[in-house]
Amino acid sequence: MSKTSDFIEALRADIASDLKAQILAELEPEIKRRLYSNIFDIEEAAKYLKVSVQTLRRMVHGAEIPYFRQRGQIYFRQIDLDVDIENRIIRKDDRQ
Repeated sequence: MSKTSDFIEALRADIASDLKAQILAELEPEIKRRLYSNIFDIEEAAKYLKVSVQTLRRMVHGAEIPYFRQRGQIYFRQIDLDVDIENRIIRKDDRQ
């Protein structure tokens, strides 16, 4: 009986290991995309927000949108843009 339970435990461990490897292989591209694509330059942010680069520059100049500068370039964190979008949503209750 001990041999059977040992075999079952070894089989369970093997299946769990294979499942972990499969799940990680499926999730890895999405994890990398999210890790590296959450900082936008001005062109990428304009596309994300569906506005022109000129409009986005006016928004930056007017301090209407969160951004940061690095070595003279303007960058945007996706999470900041998402929060800004959420704050701009007009809800039914807000219209009254």
